Amino acid sequence: MSVCSAHATSGHQTSTAWPPKARLTAHLVASPVCSPSRAGLLTGRYPQRTGIVGVLRDHHDAIGLDLDERTIADQLSAAGYETALIGKWHGIPETYRPLQRGFAHAFGFLSGTIDYYTHLSRGGGRKGLPVLSRDGEPFESEGYFPDRLADEVVRYLSAPHEQPFFLFYSLGLPHTPLQAPPDSQARSDAAVYRAMVERLDRNVGRALDVLDRTGLAENTLVVFLSDHGWDVRRRGGPGSNRPFRGGKYQLTEGGLRTPTLARWPSRIPAGRTLDEPSIALDWLPTFREAAKVSAPPPNPLDGVSLLGYLTSGEVPPPRTLFWAFRDDLTGTPASYAARRGRWKYLRVGDREALYNLDADPGETRDLSGPQPEIFRALQDAVERWRAEVGEPQWVSKPPPPAEP
Repeated sequence: MSVCSAHATSGHQTSTAWPPKARLTAHLVASPVCSPSRAGLLTGRYPQRTGIVGVLRDHHDAIGLDLDERTIADQLSAAGYETALIGKWHGIPETYRPLQRGFAHAFGFLSGTIDYYTHLSRGGGRKGLPVLSRDGEPFESEGYFPDRLADEVVRYLSAPHEQPFFLFYSLGLPHTPLQAPPDSQARSDAAVYRAMVERLDRNVGRALDVLDRTGLAENTLVVFLSDHGWDVRRRGGPGSNRPFRGGKYQLTEGGLRTPTLARWPSRIPAGRTLDEPSIALDWLPTFREAAKVSAPPPNPLDGVSLLGYLTSGEVPPPRTLFWAFRDDLTGTPASYAARRGRWKYLRVGDREALYNLDADPGETRDLSGPQPEIFRALQDAVERWRAEVGEPQWVSKPPPPAEP
């Protein structure tokens, strides 16, 4: 059994070219920004445990995923899997790069975002510099880089595999900069963004076509998700998180709930819609169970396996999910959230609220007054979780210059 994880960044639009085998309508990511969201996905643990609680911006370029953490690639490679990362990685120091974190093959860019035409970094400690890397070595490339990533995915999937494989396909699209493919006639921001999402659709479709053509599809679990919602601070921007409120940098549903699809033709019934809350931390234990990994995880996991839920509708046991976030650069105060069934507790700075997401997915009606027992129970649960994992101490502003 092989695993292919397709991971789009920074947008709620999804592929229309791929009829999903399962659609998870209440799937949440571990953080409303890219770096900690991806840290949670790769480790199955809350970002607060991994050393990545904020965006790896230029002044955090010496930071990476805690070396005591073991990624899904580490764990599957130990179980006999080939492992590959194609796309965005977001970590510059050698110690923290993909080949040191369980991936046997890595092709893509090491910074958080690049210019899709010039292939130069737009941040992450290397602004304006080359950041492309193939298996630890720099390389040069031409053309629209998302298409180069898709070419590499097709090459990897088309090659013979003596072992089952885990592929983390991290597309980049539709992350900014807003740059349409060269063959597009798009001019306005909305048209450019649409063209980028369409290219995302096409490139994911290319990967699925290879799986179908080679006969690998029946025994390959493919998961598609994003790392957070659209940045609604770009007023009038082309992205949308409707019907949810807020977006990137916020613990509202617009920042955390992303479209999530899963395909495994031999195991997941066609057309299944799954509405129970789940979180990106669940994918590592899901992949472990699907791959029949028997060794215990190196660190305790915060997620649970969704395999029974995906394949037979077996609902995961009741649990409470948690989030913490702050970001000084954007003025986001210390924020906390908890989800238990349909109920969500949200604290932003000193403001607290309780929402019934089944009846109010847009988080418009605070029910902390009418439902004081539920409000206090979730409030207390957050305080206990904070004491366990620690505070979101990441300060996003650059340190002041040293005194002369």
